Amino acid sequence: MIDLYSAPTPDGWKVSIALEELRIPYAVHPMEACSGERLAPDFLRVSACACSPTIVDHDAAGFSVSDAGPVLVYLAERSGQLMPSDAMGRSRVMQWLMLPVDAADAAKTGDAKAARAEMLRLFALFDHHLQGADYLAGAFSIADIAHWAWMRMHAWSDVDMHRFNALARWLQRVAARDATSRGLRALPSPSLERPAEHVWKVKSILLR
Repeated sequence: MIDLYSAPTPDGWKVSIALEELRIPYAVHPMEACSGERLAPDFLRVSACACSPTIVDHDAAGFSVSDAGPVLVYLAERSGQLMPSDAMGRSRVMQWLMLPVDAADAAKTGDAKAARAEMLRLFALFDHHLQGADYLAGAFSIADIAHWAWMRMHAWSDVDMHRFNALARWLQRVAARDATSRGLRALPSPSLERPAEHVWKVKSILLR
């Protein structure tokens, strides 16, 4: 059994979708994306680095893992799924998983132009790769989960997906998986309607 401490952000959805794909029983402990709740004493007890999302694996003596990337790798290695066992296959997944995504950094500064330019650059990169592949690193993996969870928020930057046909097909392909739907329902999406003064703060979280 796993406890998941998370807000409904892309980082949180990465973990809930992976847990659903792996069919690992888990309980959600909801957090607020824009509050200081993550620094509450109860949360610091399970996440010394105060990073969300955090999981606590009660089948491993209460071992805790924080931050989406490390959690995804831990779950994949724990289960022997969503990650190839050979060195080259694992490296392909890790290269995509750890690809720098700088749009959120630009969004945090309130620089809409820079955030949009970086998002378009990444979308073009992914679209080019996916023209010859169904998934990012061969078979469906934690890399697909990780990037789908933030790329599905493309409406924030009014990206015209007609420019990225292969990427759009991949987004639909991942969205059609049953585990994806269940993972999203586990952490309900926040409303896309936000007061103007909060837009960039929320964007920086949702693009993360």
